[in-house]
Amino acid sequence: MARDLARRPRSRRVALRASGLGVVAAMMRHVGLGAPFDYGDARPRGALLAAPSTPIACPAASASAVSVDGAWLCRQPYALCTTAPCERSTSDPTIASCRCVVLDGYSIGYTTCRERELAGTTLVSTFSTQNVTSAFGVLICPEDVPWANCLDMPCELDPLDPALATCQCQMVETGPSFTFGGGCGTSTCGSVIWSAAAPPGVTQYAAAMRCVNQPVTFPATCPGATPVASPSATPGSN
Repeated sequence: MARDLARRPRSRRVALRASGLGVVAAMMRHVGLGAPFDYGDARPRGALLAAPSTPIACPAASASAVSVDGAWLCRQPYALCTTAPCERSTSDPTIASCRCVVLDGYSIGYTTCRERELAGTTLVSTFSTQNVTSAFGVLICPEDVPWANCLDMPCELDPLDPALATCQCQMVETGPSFTFGGGCGTSTCGSVIWSAAAPPGVTQYAAAMRCVNQPVTFPATCPGATPVASPSATPGSN
């Protein structure tokens, strides 16, 4: 799955998948550490985030599955790679193997909830801020370092520890990129292949979480980071 994605032309959806974390990174410099979203106007509190002139209408859906502009928010087990260090495959340089955590809760991706269901020991990596704490920061890495795109990628549970999974992610050779990993250590950008994403991001995650009445907490951008562009006004555009 990951090899096929890496070899295909970059369609609009693939481009959006590659920037799945960008919704976080593009907003981080405007949101204080641990500041929750104020969903009264579907924008983060205090953020200079462009937003539609009218609130996004929530689709009729169950509390465990919401589709917003081509993305699916699902409540089920998933692999989360937002802080994962990765190693490039020795047999296929377009693939990186990333060590990710396994959580059960809301996450978003561009595959349906049924496609992402845990099946035996296999599951899919998606995005959320479920495990974000005050220890997290958004590390911005320069455009000349490679990174791994883990959104919607196949994962295998660790047979010795089901709280961990190894995901086969798509290598991206140029940035800029954003990751929750690295502990704000800029030197790690060149020494570690991080699971990351590129700006500009998409806005489906915050909108979908609002639809199921769930709060969202984003970490702050690491000190000294280079400013990045804000997300576009239209959710899902790029």
